[in-house]
Amino acid sequence: MFDLSKRVVVVTGATGHIGPAVTRAYLEQGAHVAVAVRDATKGTALKDEVGGDERLMVAAADPSDRQAMERLVERVLRGWGRLDVLANLVGGYATSAAADGDLAAYRASWDQKVATAVTATAACIRPMRARGYGRIVNVASMAALKGEKGAAGYAMANAALVRWTESLAEETKREGITANVVLPRIIDTPENRAAMPKADPTRWATAAEIAAVVVFLSTDEASGVTGAAIPVLART
Repeated sequence: MFDLSKRVVVVTGATGHIGPAVTRAYLEQGAHVAVAVRDATKGTALKDEVGGDERLMVAAADPSDRQAMERLVERVLRGWGRLDVLANLVGGYATSAAADGDLAAYRASWDQKVATAVTATAACIRPMRARGYGRIVNVASMAALKGEKGAAGYAMANAALVRWTESLAEETKREGITANVVLPRIIDTPENRAAMPKADPTRWATAAEIAAVVVFLSTDEASGVTGAAIPVLART
């Protein structure tokens, strides 16, 4: 158990595959959580899923829109007076062959994974720097470390997010701010079960297992960890 009762967290991608588990984990540790959602209906469903906790703020904001994220930050600061943690969870698997040179597909993966994290962080880091404290946790994929057949754009985008996180960590390591990235291999989701019906999903990482790593990296106890890319291989 970690005490996040004095911490305020912003989460992007909270309505995705691991988003509800991460949001719930933060709330269970006492944090106030603001989630940026593109789809208001999904935001309402998320709030219902985690029990309508009054410490959860659901705000309409596209993580790739700097002005929208700036408005969210101002709302968080007005409501709770601080912003301590940012968890960037936006993602999604997409196929694209390396030999095809499909720049549009590669850019789509970049926009989804890298642009959202960079934009959200640029908006959220200002109050962290002002207080001399912050935790930034990005979620990428093990594809960042080794390319995959038929998923060139996906691998490239995840690798870029790791390199960017490392650069951010170097820039902020003496400001009380850490930046790390979590690398799941395969996540146990309905989509992955349907795509790999012969696989054993009990070997895959659960959303709760990934959430536990994300939350740890968000704590005071993780102050010595920055610039790290942490695999979550589960039982694969």
